[in-house]
Amino acid sequence: MKRIVSIVVLVVLSAGVLVLGGCSNPTVQTRLDPIPVGFTPELNWKSKIVWDEWVRRGDLRVSVFPQTPPPSEPTALFFPFLPTVTLRDNPLDTGTVVAKIFWQEWLCSAPFTILEFQEMHTSYTADYAVAIARQRGAAFAVTGQLTDYVDGGSVSGARVGIKLNIYETATGTLIWSMEQFAFMQKDRNRDYILFHTEMRLPSDPLWMTVAALAQTMKEPVVKWAAQWQVIQEQITSESNAAF
Repeated sequence: MKRIVSIVVLVVLSAGVLVLGGCSNPTVQTRLDPIPVGFTPELNWKSKIVWDEWVRRGDLRVSVFPQTPPPSEPTALFFPFLPTVTLRDNPLDTGTVVAKIFWQEWLCSAPFTILEFQEMHTSYTADYAVAIARQRGAAFAVTGQLTDYVDGGSVSGARVGIKLNIYETATGTLIWSMEQFAFMQKDRNRDYILFHTEMRLPSDPLWMTVAALAQTMKEPVVKWAAQWQVIQEQITSESNAAF
């Protein structure tokens, strides 16, 4: 009985916050917000409280990483992801859609000073991607594989696995390799004595899931790429001090 009373108190307080101040969620939600996004008060069992679903992410596994700062300005060419799982639709089209979501997220607080997306009409090898990036004058080629993919929309959610590889175009060396998965799923609704709770999926859970992966996988690359700017500032400072 005490547990039920505590739940009711929490619901009433949460509803009050919603009425007074509103509820603001981050663009990509990666944890459960303690405050619900919707509350429909009723004096019967139909009272409903709604929470937004959030993206669950697996651990980021980095298997290859550089030991030194970027040798030149960190510019890159970003390629579509190549699915390693069986898909009903065109694999390259699906890999391109996912890669573009990822790439657009990387344009925010970008690890590269220039990050251009390269459209592809056929599958490709790592060597071919490196050759194209080198020809375009990019220092790095960003490629990837789609290791898991389910898109159930707002009905059942989405699940995505990505393996990201970054190559140095001057030598063709693999300098970054990392892998991670994430998912959003429709959680079951729950009925209590005085109210009903419901978890709500966004209209595009695939976008949310891929963007969450892009944010996590971007962090170590951003820290690495920032070393180049630090070195340039030191060189400039030393040059100015010489005069």
